[in-house]
Amino acid sequence: MTDNVARARRSYEAFARGDLDGALRSMDAEIVWHEAEGLPHGGVYHGLAAVREHVFGPLDPWWEGFAATPEEFLSLGQHVLVLGRYTGRAKATGAALDAPFAHLWTFRDGRAVLFRQFTDTHAWVTALGAG
Repeated sequence: MTDNVARARRSYEAFARGDLDGALRSMDAEIVWHEAEGLPHGGVYHGLAAVREHVFGPLDPWWEGFAATPEEFLSLGQHVLVLGRYTGRAKATGAALDAPFAHLWTFRDGRAVLFRQFTDTHAWVTALGAG
């Protein structure tokens, strides 16, 4: 396992434990985060403060039991591709979310500097009742 894969894996493990600080630990303070367009909170966020507020902030109000479960980590040099599934239950509708994801991480000098999310945005919007 490459160091970058280990860093990415630790981020998912910390998130699963509810440790947001641990999940963000390997990310550069100026990370550029691409949240999938089509999500209610989709867009590009610059810096950890924006990621914390706009990406992770809505999760607790929207979801019960939300999880991002990685199934496979692929090392691509300075990049790590993570394939997995999002699951949870929307608080507003009671609808279940079960959607695949692909996350592409870019690391530089041991820090994640770029994150790109790809997912079934229709599944998210439908579960949330936002579509």
